[in-house]
Amino acid sequence: MRTERNRDGSWNVWMSREEYQSLPRAAGSFQHEIAIRLMGDCGLRVGEVLDVEPRHISRMTDGRHYELEVVGGKDTTGEFVDGKQRETWLPVDVEATINRYVQTEEIARDESLVDVTKRTVQNWVEKAAVGAAEESGDSDFERVSTHDLRRCWANHLLVEEHVSPRIVMALGGWSSYDAIEPYLAAPTEENIIDSMSGVAL
Repeated sequence: MRTERNRDGSWNVWMSREEYQSLPRAAGSFQHEIAIRLMGDCGLRVGEVLDVEPRHISRMTDGRHYELEVVGGKDTTGEFVDGKQRETWLPVDVEATINRYVQTEEIARDESLVDVTKRTVQNWVEKAAVGAAEESGDSDFERVSTHDLRRCWANHLLVEEHVSPRIVMALGGWSSYDAIEPYLAAPTEENIIDSMSGVAL
């Protein structure tokens, strides 16, 4: 895990997928896990998580994969725009988790999955991060924020899975390459080791 301190005193945390997966496992409930996974596995912003309803999930044309309609997205200035929407990739296991939650809690198709405030979701992430820190012994988990989950998602796709930046931009709702370039330029520790271990210096 890499951490960078910003000028305002906040932290950017760069997690591997294995490190990230400690967070949903440490979630306090089914709903907490879904909120975390919508950010870390689907690339949603914390505010977008609050708008997800069962009716926004649909099967893709191949009949095997799923997509999630994201409503209330931001424009390139960072402002939320009514009616702006996109489709993002919804992993099959995340869809299954959501479906179990919907069935168990009898959630209607037009009812929010996460009907709380942004601050509450941020608190859920902070609590899961404390749990992951205790489990792993790595105190850097305690610096993880909701935006780090989206950062982890984008960095994983771009750097580890080599997904086209244009696809990641479309899935994540970025209209400017400049906004996504920092995620593309931030290698993980594993990438550095793989790339540099054979270099003679």
